[in-house]
Amino acid sequence: MHSKKVILCIGTLDSKGPELQYVKNLINGKENFRALVMDVGCLAEAYFDADITAEEVAAAAGTTIEEVRAISEAGPATRIMTAGARKKVQELYESGAFSGVLSIGGGTGSGIAAAVLQELPIGFPKFMLSSQKIVQAGIRKYVGTKDIVIMPSIADIAGLNRLTVDSLQKAVGAITGMMDTIIPESFEKPLVFMTMTGLSTGCGLAVKSILENKGFEVGVFHTIGVGGETFEELVKSYPVIGVIELGMNEIGNELFGGLASAGPHRLEAAGEIGIPQIITPGCIDILNFLGPETLPERYSDRTICYHNPQATLPRVNADELRLIASTISEKLNRARGKVKFLIPLRGFSSIDCEGNDFYDPVANNAFIDTLQDSLRKDIEILKIDANINDVEFSESVVNEFLKIL
Repeated sequence: MHSKKVILCIGTLDSKGPELQYVKNLINGKENFRALVMDVGCLAEAYFDADITAEEVAAAAGTTIEEVRAISEAGPATRIMTAGARKKVQELYESGAFSGVLSIGGGTGSGIAAAVLQELPIGFPKFMLSSQKIVQAGIRKYVGTKDIVIMPSIADIAGLNRLTVDSLQKAVGAITGMMDTIIPESFEKPLVFMTMTGLSTGCGLAVKSILENKGFEVGVFHTIGVGGETFEELVKSYPVIGVIELGMNEIGNELFGGLASAGPHRLEAAGEIGIPQIITPGCIDILNFLGPETLPERYSDRTICYHNPQATLPRVNADELRLIASTISEKLNRARGKVKFLIPLRGFSSIDCEGNDFYDPVANNAFIDTLQDSLRKDIEILKIDANINDVEFSESVVNEFLKIL
């Protein structure tokens, strides 16, 4: 007889008790699954006895649930329960006590659960049913760099009615479906990580195709902020043999207040580890904003590309490109592994090309000149007379990448 797959169910049993009881019964009613309930509520007594009680969660944070409930402000109490829940879940995960996670919550419960789920590895099944608060607040802080699946409940998760029952049933179906579809596969090909954006996709897909035909496995990251954060994190934990950077716009976004910043440590992980790197100035000619209304007034006089309704892209000027070049050089100068820098002289993106208003070779040359002056002398700079998405450039990227492995 096969053992049942355990789903860790996280929620606040003082405010979402009937809903979590319903979820528990649904899971336990399935032939191959069993629910393990963790209570992270901090307001009142639990609706039913959890497998991991709020008392245990508070104790894991070094206090008691009575002390937590005595706190008059929700924020400090929530932080304590979050710390305890993270510790308890990590212990349970390391002991193999569960195989997937389902959280049910409103704003507070989802905040606690999100912090917990972000501690679990990529590929581990994790599903969050949340209130509309998550739509209002935005998804990025809830998922971070992890593959957390989120579904907003159309009606507030407050009682069992035809709307909430439908959401709860779908949530259980989703997590059990995710766990049923896990098929272990063996990946033995050498792994390459590559970044790109929509404006360097032509080059990226060509490079990916060539490398795959040569026996490599290629993981691609879309550099819109969280993509670069994820890339930097996973470089440290996956057996990556080399990286190719075709999306460097996050550097400028961090420096100049764009909405696609990956934080101050972008372009550092591979260098610290010593992984070979092919770097290009892919898409450094743009900053990323969402709808036109998100564009700051200071960029209103720039050449602007309205790439789609949620992508407003002002052109970066010469002075900004000089600072981007200095910042990139500072990071690459610390790299412990092999680095080559390939420059497409006919444009850094698909819109930075001859005949387009975005094309600005003078600004691009400001970047190139600063890079040459500030980059470590043993890092080779290769100039290719092509646009980044031309065949000549993508072939050069592959050829030079193979040389540094």
